[in-house]
Amino acid sequence: MAASAPECAESPKENYTVCDSEECQQRAKLINASLDRCIDPCEDFYQYACGGWINSHEIPPSKSSMGTFRLLRDELQETLKSLLENMTLVYECQNITDKAAVVYNTCMAVPTSEDRLDVMMAIMNASGVPQWPITNDTKGMFQNCTQVLNTTGYFPVLTVNVGRDVKMLNSNVIGLDQIDFGVGRNQIIHPEKEENKKIIDAYKQLIKTALRFMRPNISETNLTELSEELVNFEGQLANLTAPPEERRDFMQIYNRVTIGELQKNFTHVRLLDLLQKQFSRANITLCDNETVELYALKYYQRLNYFLECADANTLYNYAGLRIMLSFGNHVSKEIRNASFELSKAKTGVVEDKQRWEKCVDIVNDAMPEIVGLLYVQHKFSKEAKKEVEDLARRLIAVFNETLQEADWMDNDTREAAEQKLIKMGRKIGYPDWLYNMSYLEELYRYVPQLHINCSFAEMMRWTSNNRWVREMLKLRKPYDNEAEWLVGPAIVNAFYNPTSNEMVYPSGILQGVFYTYGLPRSINYGAIGMVVGHEMTHGFDDTGSQFDADGALKQWWTNDTRAHFEEKAKCFEYQYGNITDPEANMTLNGKNTVGENIADNGGLRLAFGAYERLLEEGSENDTRLAGLEEFSGQQLFFLANAMVWCSKTRKESLQQEIQYDTHSPDHYRVNIPMANLESFSSTFGCAANSTMNFTERCTLW
Repeated sequence: MAASAPECAESPKENYTVCDSEECQQRAKLINASLDRCIDPCEDFYQYACGGWINSHEIPPSKSSMGTFRLLRDELQETLKSLLENMTLVYECQNITDKAAVVYNTCMAVPTSEDRLDVMMAIMNASGVPQWPITNDTKGMFQNCTQVLNTTGYFPVLTVNVGRDVKMLNSNVIGLDQIDFGVGRNQIIHPEKEENKKIIDAYKQLIKTALRFMRPNISETNLTELSEELVNFEGQLANLTAPPEERRDFMQIYNRVTIGELQKNFTHVRLLDLLQKQFSRANITLCDNETVELYALKYYQRLNYFLECADANTLYNYAGLRIMLSFGNHVSKEIRNASFELSKAKTGVVEDKQRWEKCVDIVNDAMPEIVGLLYVQHKFSKEAKKEVEDLARRLIAVFNETLQEADWMDNDTREAAEQKLIKMGRKIGYPDWLYNMSYLEELYRYVPQLHINCSFAEMMRWTSNNRWVREMLKLRKPYDNEAEWLVGPAIVNAFYNPTSNEMVYPSGILQGVFYTYGLPRSINYGAIGMVVGHEMTHGFDDTGSQFDADGALKQWWTNDTRAHFEEKAKCFEYQYGNITDPEANMTLNGKNTVGENIADNGGLRLAFGAYERLLEEGSENDTRLAGLEEFSGQQLFFLANAMVWCSKTRKESLQQEIQYDTHSPDHYRVNIPMANLESFSSTFGCAANSTMNFTERCTLW
């Protein structure tokens, strides 16, 4: 199927054609401006492909990074801004799009509104924290931590969700997990380290600001004492959790138990009572034999002992802090300022985001289906959807060939892998139900009519409550794959969901540097083709490979083949884990990034293989860009791939990324997969001893 039709002319000198269409001319200018021709592509291809772009772009004061990916997100943000701010405000008989417009408009008015202590007190009261904080003169409210949790609920120490049961696939189930924190796990556990002090100091100041907002007459001594107590308490909780690199083996951390069985080992957490308190909001009754999926057994075991000795009043104050961190920015200018200072410490930004940027993000996160509807009504490429469908089919064929050639796999595992590949679903653009207004109204049935005098914090609480009640209601319903989309359409990203064995490509990524209709397929294959291959490979990375063709968590590998797989995965762990980034002065976390690194390498290899097959079967010829005829189609493929990752990042943000992001920094997302791919070296004629031509390559798929 011809996915694009560039205007081409046959070259009289060599066997290639030249595309001179407007799209090709624009892309040629973009590539030419992005190149740094002083760099040898065989020594540092990222710098060669992106050096010109890097030298001609500055990071905006309010951004932690800037890149071609970020620019596409900014363009989407501008589109959403225009759509939301041009909607007519309706305050009576609102439909769901009217509500989204009101939420955005109210968000925009927050900086000019008065602080709303009354609203925050109402939210705290409804959340089980009516008097906050407890200070020395009010201590003695609680005798133990069990009493606190009975009052506040489980949220200070537990994470609860409802999702697909990975054993009983037609059902949904309650999932229990460890919690996240106000700052990075490394920072909160080691606040005394010099490199963490700036972030911890800013976090303490944010805590103080929140405390002072709720208790204006509190003494400076009490502020200091309470902030120290809360940071220390959170650090102790963080010490109970497992780091992310220890949570990649789902087969090992998964536990399937009933609430009653779990309760026997947790004397200080009345789990059934706490869960029932929440699920009663959805009119759901739980009992001791209710099944739960637990992904943090060691955390819960440690938590039980911790709560036996922990100070009850500090736990109560910590519960209040978590609520304040969720809603404080919506009610107080001082809290917003303190939150920005924490962002500065973490990411290096020097200016706060414009209000409209924040509001677009907030509304898109709170009401993703509604904002997504507005977006696809305005901008959606049917050609891009066809291209991704075609790409996926072609990459599946290449992946299947890879499976047949994998001599380290036995036949039983190979057949199971083939079935998984065949059954892998594709969700492209937006769900079929997005234009069904009755369905959308039902999705937001728990968001009331939004009046002109409603505060923004109240609106955020209603949308949050709506999302949570909808999630709880799934518990007594069959799993519905068609209804489940990981994200809304208005986002520049792509995803793989192992529990449903499907890839998701939202509308927002099907444009710009990732896909442009009318370009030679070498360019689109190098960009969106790599993305498709990347998500496809996630189904067979270190975590995705633990789920079978139907999304069940099970061991479908034979022991011998799994051992070979893990040996090959270890190659990537070692390869990336031995890289020290000179700017961040930090070593990459090869274990935490191994899944994304496998996907980066596999995605590039699959996409290039699919493009090579097009050339072999005559479905595509060597099409070059006017003005850049020196680059063959194969070379354009790699240039297009690299240009997706052209970026600049502040040092502070890069350090956070290396510590916590499951992706490697952009420089290595380009250079390492290409250096691992022999076809790259042959395409650019790299000598055997060049940096981009590894002698020891890591290969899995």
